[in-house]
Amino acid sequence: MSRGSDGSPPARVSRLADRIFDRFAPDETTVMIISAAVIGVIGGFGAILFRWMVQFFQGMAIGRGEDVVALLATVPWWKRVLLPVIGAIVVGPMVHWFAREAKGHGVPEVINAVVFKNGLIRPIVAAVKIVASAVTIALGGSVGREGPIIQIGAAMASTFGQWLRFSPQRMRTLVGCGAAAGIAATFNAPIAGAFFALEIILRDFAIVTFSPIIVASVLATAISRHFLGVNPAFPVPGFSIAAWTDFPAYAVMGAIVGLGSVLYVKSLYATEGFFDRLRFPEPLKPLLGAVPLGLLLIWFPQVYGIGYATNVEALGGQMGWQLMLLLFFVKLAAVDLTLGSGFSGGIFAPALFLGAMLGGAFGALLQPWLGVSVGAFTMVGMAAMVAAATRGPITAILILFEMTGEYSIILPLMLACIIGTLVSQGLMTDSIFTMKFALQGRRLNFGRESAILKSYHAQDVMEVNPPTLPEHYDFDKILKLFLGNRESHYFVVDAGGKLAGQVSIHDIKGLLHEDSLGKVVIAADICEPVEHVCYRHDDLEDCLLIFGDTDEQDLPVLESPRDPRMVGILPRQAIQEVYNREVLHKEVFGIKLAHEESGTRDTVNLPAAFRVQLVTPPRMCLGRSLRELDLRRRFNVEVLAFKRQGYSGPKYNELPDPERPITERDRLIVVGRVEDVERMLRTADPDIHQ
Repeated sequence: MSRGSDGSPPARVSRLADRIFDRFAPDETTVMIISAAVIGVIGGFGAILFRWMVQFFQGMAIGRGEDVVALLATVPWWKRVLLPVIGAIVVGPMVHWFAREAKGHGVPEVINAVVFKNGLIRPIVAAVKIVASAVTIALGGSVGREGPIIQIGAAMASTFGQWLRFSPQRMRTLVGCGAAAGIAATFNAPIAGAFFALEIILRDFAIVTFSPIIVASVLATAISRHFLGVNPAFPVPGFSIAAWTDFPAYAVMGAIVGLGSVLYVKSLYATEGFFDRLRFPEPLKPLLGAVPLGLLLIWFPQVYGIGYATNVEALGGQMGWQLMLLLFFVKLAAVDLTLGSGFSGGIFAPALFLGAMLGGAFGALLQPWLGVSVGAFTMVGMAAMVAAATRGPITAILILFEMTGEYSIILPLMLACIIGTLVSQGLMTDSIFTMKFALQGRRLNFGRESAILKSYHAQDVMEVNPPTLPEHYDFDKILKLFLGNRESHYFVVDAGGKLAGQVSIHDIKGLLHEDSLGKVVIAADICEPVEHVCYRHDDLEDCLLIFGDTDEQDLPVLESPRDPRMVGILPRQAIQEVYNREVLHKEVFGIKLAHEESGTRDTVNLPAAFRVQLVTPPRMCLGRSLRELDLRRRFNVEVLAFKRQGYSGPKYNELPDPERPITERDRLIVVGRVEDVERMLRTADPDIHQ
């Protein structure tokens, strides 16, 4: 995306937005509400476009209509086998060559963008996802349309934010708005859409996040209802609780569905791992799943596409328990083959189908003895499966309530959702959305605070002039160093700068009375091993966890696990300063100016997209002057001051001298747009912010 002064659409949009913001000076809440409204409209029309594309491709494949089971009855068996194969030929190369993020169900990629990428999603992802998922569903893939529209809405929102050059915090909220708009418009469920974004995508219920997401969700649903109608997705005949004694049965069913969710999640990722390990051309791997999937469609047309028609039949109590139990396992295999082999689609509709079959089968078994409603157990099973698999019980409860409009069995539905979630959580640490990160060895912590701390690294806030001494220093030199400075400890390094240990003032107290040690004992003899260290590219959340295991006030920063050269120290206070500024919003958008004579303080407010940041000079900047670097022209970044660390002394600030060469002891206080500062660091030093 261009950010320069060219005439590209993103640059023109950005300049227009800058002029509007400068003219009207809206506050943060106004900016986000207006942006959320735009995202809601985009998400609503995006959902309509996606459903239209599914219907278009389905019409070409088997004909138009909601009851795909009846439509498939008129299709020859060989064509049922061929349809997924054609879909694989289209989807596999498209996803592999244009947007690999569109593979699978998409929600983990949205979470990854929120937590690890400051909300950045490539614009092409929306285009590829909408076509690939529509083709997958229409040509027999056993997946849903909700997951794709979440990723499509999030990608559209991220593109909008990138055009306006929003800050990372705004970008994350916008991505949440896009996800909420997508699921609200697709499910016709504005409350559930909002809570999905808050509970699963962002894990942030702060009012500054809650308000724009509600706006996006409401507008997307309004547009969807205008064009698609207000009828619930699953019409139900009306359920009631026959007796309060039914509650234990619902609780048992919730536990069974919880077990089924574990099978669902683990089998899906096991199948995906199996296909990933196969030595076969990546663009053609969906073919390996398409052939057995087509064979399943010969005998079980119910697993074709989203499967809503079969769910409606189960809700009406028109299916036997044997068929429903069999369809549970067949659908499980169909979903695993579809998503595991590399097709594109969502996991919500399959979860609803699996929950409906498992809950309905359980209810049908109890019906002759307890007289329970099979349809009621089917509906509760749907919600319980979504809750257990996604670990979003609030979202699941609201989705089923809004999709059916049925309130009379809300109590057993809530009970089963909670029990199913607890059983699933007890047997499996991760949800269907976070399992992908766990298999990659990445720890995923949600929330605004976690996301912000993960966006900073040790090298961003470390002190580059650590208090070190060579390991060959004798005791006299060590003692003189402690007496002449205020440091409580020094890190010991070898001739290559590798960390060897540390010497504290307490270590030498017991040796002061030994007069003969002056030239005999050296630092290597008395240094203690350092138990806790961090590395240059560790994010601040990981560093904060390390601080939790020690009472030390600073950590030595090493280059990497393979290269233990000491490059700085990370004070505990530095992380606290980042937290105060970014999380508690202390001086996050302004600089305080103190007037010495009057004692008053003013605040110079900066736009939200700007940041004042203390940065470590990249290696290529060392030895060069500001005039040579010309950062203002090249990156639109201004250096306000130098912060220099005196040797074993306090920091002090000085105005930038354009002719003075930059040294390793300097830190640059810069101001500019967030992305411009990041671009400067990446361009000047490719090792930074990887």
